[in-house]
Amino acid sequence: MATAPSPVTDAKERRELVRDLAGAVSAQAQVANRSWLALITVALFALIPHTGNAAGKIALPFALGEVAPIWFHGLVFSMLAVLAIVFASAHTQQVRAQKLAHNVIDSLGDSLGGAVSCLIHPREYFDIWRTPSLIRVAPLAQALQGKYQFFFTSHGLPKWRKRLTVTYYGLLKIASLIIYFLLPVLALWRAYCDASIYGVPRWLTAIGSLLAAAALALALLWDFIYAVDIWRHLGRQTARNT
Repeated sequence: MATAPSPVTDAKERRELVRDLAGAVSAQAQVANRSWLALITVALFALIPHTGNAAGKIALPFALGEVAPIWFHGLVFSMLAVLAIVFASAHTQQVRAQKLAHNVIDSLGDSLGGAVSCLIHPREYFDIWRTPSLIRVAPLAQALQGKYQFFFTSHGLPKWRKRLTVTYYGLLKIASLIIYFLLPVLALWRAYCDASIYGVPRWLTAIGSLLAAAALALALLWDFIYAVDIWRHLGRQTARNT
């Protein structure tokens, strides 16, 4: 059961809350805009035809050298996939923040006198103010809940939407984690091999590679554990509301 929203009793409190909500929505819009610019840059780069030279290699931008087509297209595809998820999640959160803000403003009413309900949960207020990470995908799953996606409107969420939300979040998070961490691991392995070939002491590259790999593994582990917590939270939250 949803708890009662906290009352807002004073005109100054209302103005401050509205200003805070405007700032939060603007912050989410800035994140969405930046992620779109990054996505469209890689998308344009992917759409431009790229032909290999006489040796069959493709030149990288900014005079970074030449690589085999499989490395070039694999890298572009991976970056495009990551940025597509980033932009979709950021834009969805921006839309959710805007909708939530309008719901709260509507709940404040037109009159400046008397206590009114403020329809926003502390967790949702935190979510619209936080700057998301590149692999935050929860807004996409939450958006699937439609009119039930916010705390104070979540009663009666159908079971099929509950299952869809939890399943979609799990699949999307796993895919994003794989792409997000696989590229650095592949690059680390390639750099280790190249450094060994060109005479860099093997013990030095081995120590550096192990330290970097351990750091990536720890980051992946903690992100996975947190993702499991979020997955369980989505299940518990939707279960309470059915």
